[in-house]
Amino acid sequence: MNEPSEAKIRDLLKKSLHSPDPELQRDLWPQMLRRLDEQSSVKIIPWLDWALLTVPVISILAFPHSILVFMYCL
Repeated sequence: MNEPSEAKIRDLLKKSLHSPDPELQRDLWPQMLRRLDEQSSVKIIPWLDWALLTVPVISILAFPHSILVFMYCL
């Protein structure tokens, strides 16, 4: 490219891209702490997870040789 078109592109890029604001508009740490508290209070395992866990356990108890099938799947 020639020099004038590079300068024009550079000027257009400077106009289109905003300079980053050095100061945040708000403090994000309190929001992060609230989110962590919300996530830590919700530690209940849903019923579907328990159901999915009981299927292999019951099948292994009912058919002890099926453990080889589950080990193969892992």
